[in-house]
Amino acid sequence: MKLRIYIIIIIVVCLFSCGRRDNSVYNPSLLSLENFLEIMPEKTLREILDIDTASFKEADKALYYFLLFKAKVLSSDSIQIPIDKSNLSLAHFTEERDSVRLCLLYYYLGRIHFDNYAFLRANSSYNQAEKFVGKEIRTLFNIKIGEARIYHFKMMYDMEEIFLERALYIAGELRDSVYMAEALHKFAELRIDENQFSQAKDYLDKALVLLPKNNNILRAEYNKDLARVYLGMNVPDTALFYIDAALRYAHPYELERSCNIVKGSIYMKMRRYKDAESVFMKNIESLPLKDKYDIFFLMSLMKKEKKEFQAAYEYAEKSIRCRDSLEMNNKVGYISNLNAFQEHERQRKRIDQMNMELSERELAYYRLAIILSLLLILVISFVFRVKHAKKKVELLLKEKKLAVVKLRNSRREAEIKYLHERHERESIEIDSLNQSLEYYKRLNALTVPILMKSQNSQGAMHLKKEEWDIIIQNTNACFNDFTFRLKEAYPQLSHVLHPKSFVSNFWGAVQKLGSLFFLSKPVFKKQPKF
Repeated sequence: MKLRIYIIIIIVVCLFSCGRRDNSVYNPSLLSLENFLEIMPEKTLREILDIDTASFKEADKALYYFLLFKAKVLSSDSIQIPIDKSNLSLAHFTEERDSVRLCLLYYYLGRIHFDNYAFLRANSSYNQAEKFVGKEIRTLFNIKIGEARIYHFKMMYDMEEIFLERALYIAGELRDSVYMAEALHKFAELRIDENQFSQAKDYLDKALVLLPKNNNILRAEYNKDLARVYLGMNVPDTALFYIDAALRYAHPYELERSCNIVKGSIYMKMRRYKDAESVFMKNIESLPLKDKYDIFFLMSLMKKEKKEFQAAYEYAEKSIRCRDSLEMNNKVGYISNLNAFQEHERQRKRIDQMNMELSERELAYYRLAIILSLLLILVISFVFRVKHAKKKVELLLKEKKLAVVKLRNSRREAEIKYLHERHERESIEIDSLNQSLEYYKRLNALTVPILMKSQNSQGAMHLKKEEWDIIIQNTNACFNDFTFRLKEAYPQLSHVLHPKSFVSNFWGAVQKLGSLFFLSKPVFKKQPKF
């Protein structure tokens, strides 16, 4: 039974071990870079870009592009990466059944597509990532936040709130204060866009309490949004306090740019136009097109408030040109994203087909393995049953042999007992006969002389009463009151016991047995015991 259990365990382990992911197939240098990515994303990204992949095998190329996409998401670098190379990584991880890396890769692709305003592709990537999320609950939180951002840009605030609630629930399940703070921050951004500044402030206050003090980047983001809240509540002094606090923590350049736009807007609210213009026009030429559009639009409003209509008109024109350029870029980007999305859908269908074929092959393999396992178990069971039956037959034969031996021993013991009892009975009979002979000898010794003495010349016997009494007494003594027992048993034979008749008869008997009465030794001997 134990052997059967061990065999079953071995089979199960062999079946399930085939799906285990093995990092040993990848280049060790790539694996080391993967460990450093979250610590130093910008530096690691540069190191990844410097790697020559010409000599890489397929598995290493798949991991290389996976790391490239991850570094792009984690770093603030605006470098363009070959997004089409993702198909190589997706195909490899799908074949290897590496669900962890598949989930992360789809999530990174969703982030990259979102930054490129390819919302359809982003949403599709997030949906694919959720299929492989498994126990990666933290990744699921990020997916829900990403989906909420898509609905935010679409201004579908009801749907955004649903996904934010799911993200907040996941953060609560994880008991992660950073994740809870980030979910509350997203709720605050939603309320700001809805002009519900009081609720937004409550969310941000709770988020700042939960946020660790050493997380400067998120602290800058939260203070910047608090500044926006107080600006919306028409409290510019408090707004200026929080934007200055944000700028103290705003080390990434992108965050600093967004903080400066908010600060310029606060100065406009405070009618500090010179300060506002100084902040707006700082490094204006190096700013992205969208930031230029926002700044030129605000400058146009500020000049209009100052009644500098010519300048207001010029800034309005600049703002319109930036908007047109943005729309043109968006159109080009939309067409590019649409084509890319179609290609992505074709690639996804091919990957799904590969997954289906791989699943069918694996299913066939598992079916074959299960059938073979069952056959093996049946064979083992049959062998065990045959062995058990053989042992049972051997045991029965052994028991029968023992029973035969016991029967033989019993019969021998019975025979020995019978012979012993027979020997004892013969001994008793011999003793009795010997005793009778002794009685006959004694009777012979007592009566014969008397009888011989009483016999006359003609052979007749004349016994006196005293002699007759002596004979009777001796006979009774030798034969246990023979005469008395004879009278009692046969009263009609009383004449036989008359002295004359008895003597004549008794004398004939004595003569016939004379030879026996004069024997010196017993005729019967005891047999030896067995």
